[in-house]
Amino acid sequence: MNLLNRYRKIPRSILLMISAAFFIHMINASFILILNIYLRKQGFADGNIAQFNSFRFLGVFFFAFPLGIFIKGKALKPFFLASSLLVPIFSLFLLLAIQGGDESRITLGFILWGVSFMIMNVCGLPYIMRSAPEEVVSEAISLNFSTWSLATIVAGSLINFLSHLEEIIIGGAVIPFDEFHIMLVIISISSLSFILVLFIKEAKPRTSSSSFFQNLGALRSDYDWTLIARVLVPNMIIAVGAGLTIPFVNLFFNSVFKVDSDTFSLIGAGSATIVFLSTLFIPIIRRKFGFRVAILIPQSLAVLFLVVLATTQLAQAYSWAFYVAIAAFMLRQPLMNMAGPVTSELSMKYVGPRNQELISAISSSIWSASWFISAKIFQLLRQMEMEYYQIFLITAAMYAVGVSFYRLLINDFLRRQPKKNKGPVLPGMQFRG
Repeated sequence: MNLLNRYRKIPRSILLMISAAFFIHMINASFILILNIYLRKQGFADGNIAQFNSFRFLGVFFFAFPLGIFIKGKALKPFFLASSLLVPIFSLFLLLAIQGGDESRITLGFILWGVSFMIMNVCGLPYIMRSAPEEVVSEAISLNFSTWSLATIVAGSLINFLSHLEEIIIGGAVIPFDEFHIMLVIISISSLSFILVLFIKEAKPRTSSSSFFQNLGALRSDYDWTLIARVLVPNMIIAVGAGLTIPFVNLFFNSVFKVDSDTFSLIGAGSATIVFLSTLFIPIIRRKFGFRVAILIPQSLAVLFLVVLATTQLAQAYSWAFYVAIAAFMLRQPLMNMAGPVTSELSMKYVGPRNQELISAISSSIWSASWFISAKIFQLLRQMEMEYYQIFLITAAMYAVGVSFYRLLINDFLRRQPKKNKGPVLPGMQFRG
């Protein structure tokens, strides 16, 4: 079965869920591309920006784990409806709070935005595992993962296009296409997500429904905590490292190379295009060469290009440094992200069906807790006047350690498989590094 036919066999309901997630990701992508720059233009320093971002992750940390316990055995469509409705509302609240300069409301906006966005993320992977035929699980996970890249392409291109329009006249009123109004446009478009979710068909849970407190009481006996812990260790190490870099790459380009919102959005869109294409083709690599090649080689090369990106700050006086930085950024992104669907698949298969809702929730909690900690560390390091390249090199070191732990996890997974499934033809894991 060729790649296109495999993608065609993904159930319609999963495609609707992934399409809805795409519109929600458009807000997240636009915020990652230009929100920090907008905050800087509103007069906030790097330390303040890092602090605001940290509260987004703190909110997710507190709510993702309870959500993972609560959804076990329950219908997931209501959660998709809630997320697709609340993300645009809370994103608008956050944007208006930044425009008003109220730090308390900005903090609350980051928390509410993060929690509402988390609902879609936590429920997406379990929904796929419930609904997808085994033969297209890899493709469904890859397509779901690729929505982030596709949303970044569309949002980045739209930001660049609207930035060059500069302004529009409506009813005699002149509306400038600055960061604020561009994000308003994207928030409006993302509202289409709610309509798509209405047509999603509910997937049958793999376990019976229980109350939150029953599920909470069964935590010790109903889950394989040893397997869960082995999956979470490399995830956590890479998450902490990523949190030191990924949310602040736009500040790096803005500070070091004076790149503004329109240019960085175009760079982000170009990189996301490569991420999108590589993510769609990663199932072929995984099936042909196995988990080791599909995960370890791309991640190792990504670490190398992150080091190159970091060191361009030392050569910023030279004109070529800017182009090397763009090239390193655009290569690092797809290499690190193309392994995401495979690491998600590996995680789900390693822990087994009864642990899948929980591992999805804990993974979100860990990423959020790690990025909260990382944002605080970034805030402290910048207040200590540590340079961006030094912070990025710390990330590269943590990535390298995380990749080593993934190697151990893959080896253990392969040892646990029946002998007939071992080797490069083994049939088959999401993160935003």
